[in-house]
Amino acid sequence: MLGYLQGLQGSGSGQDQLPSDIYSEFFADILQAVKENGCKSVDQDKPQGFSMLRSFDSENSNQLEPPAVTDADVWIFGYGSLVWKADFPYIDRRRGFIWGFKRRFYQHSIDHRGIPERPGRVVTLLPGDPNQDRVYGVAYRIAASQKSSVLDHLDYREKNGYERCSLEFHEYPNINTGDGKPIEVIMYVATQANDSYAGNVWQVPCIAKQIFSSAGPSGPNREYLFNLAAAMEQLFPGAVDEHLEELVACVRRYIAEDEPKLMQHALLQEISVILKEEKLSEQAKRLEELLERCQQPGGREWLLHGALQPKSDA
Repeated sequence: MLGYLQGLQGSGSGQDQLPSDIYSEFFADILQAVKENGCKSVDQDKPQGFSMLRSFDSENSNQLEPPAVTDADVWIFGYGSLVWKADFPYIDRRRGFIWGFKRRFYQHSIDHRGIPERPGRVVTLLPGDPNQDRVYGVAYRIAASQKSSVLDHLDYREKNGYERCSLEFHEYPNINTGDGKPIEVIMYVATQANDSYAGNVWQVPCIAKQIFSSAGPSGPNREYLFNLAAAMEQLFPGAVDEHLEELVACVRRYIAEDEPKLMQHALLQEISVILKEEKLSEQAKRLEELLERCQQPGGREWLLHGALQPKSDA
């Protein structure tokens, strides 16, 4: 980088042209790679033709030798990331739904899909019509011998505002409908009283913009949205979730129409600021650091978030 800057200095390029020259040489080609970095769908890295539903129906347990079923087992209902990311042992799982709730992206995420200064959005449940509203998801049976450790793990995973509650789960129609009786399940809900509740900003374009420009330790916020949508489409064909579908369409529109120009604008701004350093060696060092940060998970969202801030706050 230092050699390139020294060459530019000797070439007589105008000061106003320097940010564009550096951008074209080092940053333009990484935008596509940054765009794809870490944002995997539930089908990515799977063999061609992989179906989440086929896998779901053929692998009802994630243990080689599941413990025997007992009356002391518990069921956990997942309606967000638990649908596709069950990072705990279970001995059975079933598709289904609960009555009387609506799934909404009304919870800030500061520990998984965002960070405290740039929170993302994840789902919680709101009370709905007990005879009309359904939320689809997956129920996991946890063996009595593993119940304590699994609940401790989930209490920590859902620590940012979520609380346990119990209700009835109904199986989704399939070839293994069982006896049709509801199953009592435990689920985690973030109520409006918790500090990270974000339902005061409920407009879909606003939530979509937050998802579009957020990332955290668990990955990009958009990955969470797209994985949930893909899981719902595969596991519950024909089921309608207007809120989820509107968010997916809006975020995809931001990605297609706004992301390239926002990324370029943000990078040119960062490069221009760096070039104000007096020492060429310091400029080179900071440009290398910027290049490295752009290629790290969350680098894209960091730039997008900055580009979307009002000019007075930027």
